[in-house]
Amino acid sequence: MSYIGYMPYLKPGSTLLSAVVIHNRMFQSSSAGQSLKAILGRENQRGVLGAGASEATRRLFGLSVPVRQVLEQHTLFGVYSRTMPASVANALASRLESGKGDAVHAAFRGHRRRRIPRLATTCLRSCDGCIQEDMDHQGFASWRVLHLLPSIGHCPYHGTELRDEGGISNNARRRWPLTLPGEHKSRKTNAKASTLPISDGYCAYLHLWKETFGGDLIGIAPDLWMLVMDAVVRRFGTLARACEVIEATIRQLWDVSVGQVAAALDIADGELFVNAELDQRVQASYVASRLVIVGALDHLQMSPPRRQSPPHLVPLELSQAKPFGSWLSPRTQAELRRYVMDANFPPALYRALAGDVDVYSIDASLRIDRLLVRRFATTLPGELLETMSKEQTWSNSSWLMKEMRRREVAWSRGNS
Repeated sequence: MSYIGYMPYLKPGSTLLSAVVIHNRMFQSSSAGQSLKAILGRENQRGVLGAGASEATRRLFGLSVPVRQVLEQHTLFGVYSRTMPASVANALASRLESGKGDAVHAAFRGHRRRRIPRLATTCLRSCDGCIQEDMDHQGFASWRVLHLLPSIGHCPYHGTELRDEGGISNNARRRWPLTLPGEHKSRKTNAKASTLPISDGYCAYLHLWKETFGGDLIGIAPDLWMLVMDAVVRRFGTLARACEVIEATIRQLWDVSVGQVAAALDIADGELFVNAELDQRVQASYVASRLVIVGALDHLQMSPPRRQSPPHLVPLELSQAKPFGSWLSPRTQAELRRYVMDANFPPALYRALAGDVDVYSIDASLRIDRLLVRRFATTLPGELLETMSKEQTWSNSSWLMKEMRRREVAWSRGNS
């Protein structure tokens, strides 16, 4: 097995696939599979979402940098982890480090009964501006992580239309030709986002992907985003009014309807995505809808938190989460909310669980599969359930009473 050792060519933002090509040329491997195995540990590994990062770190950098850094700078984990709870992102990183390549899909498989958006393109894409920039600075071009986002049609760095090159699937007809950007026949990308007009909204959206990837836009993390949505609704007085203003701003900035934006960016909630976000019914790891709303809030001078907010943006004033209309005590509500969000469920679930409802009602109102709600209920501490049962009245058909009865039956059988 060949080792490259420390590799200064792999600058932040370049994919691990770039190193695979370089390895092939340095050691004259006979196939793409051999080079993929040499860098990522397996012939069918692509490393786009983070699988194989642990092997790549050892073989490319000799562990001189942490695996987590490689995941954040050279794979799409560096995008999607920014909108996950810290506990979920850390667990996902650990699974990727241990070689579990399906971990990212598992994190997205989600809780809502709807289609999961595609996480990465099925082919590599290039940008003439990035190719020229790489050639000027390092003498060869490299594949860029952000070009693999399905919900963009233009380069976030240069604004130029992306071009599709070699496929990176396991389908033989779309096999990657083991090249660097610009070395293979290309065509204009067929991404739906490329049909959108080049508007102020779309340009801001592209820039926000860079902020997300760089870790600057911290306000889209679940705990902060919940406070952002609360603050926005508070500013406008009602959720309906906040939705009306934000949707009008999106139409103004993007020059198309909200429904057209959702369709082009493959946002699963369609034209209702603004309402779904404000109502906090969206799982944390859906990024595109969140960034469209951030662009509108920036325009309205109500910007979510950044690590360093630029002078032209006015940060939105946030307040701590406040108890809502439930008989549960504020302390119990806060504890329930923490468990819900640490499990990567949307915040609206904790409000539903605080009410005297069954899993069918939750499924109908939030589109969270009742089987997943039942499974989640089994993970809640007994002390929390006991406290909740005492602080308000619950019907026998409620999710809480059914879970407590299930535990009683399980305990009795275990002690019989």
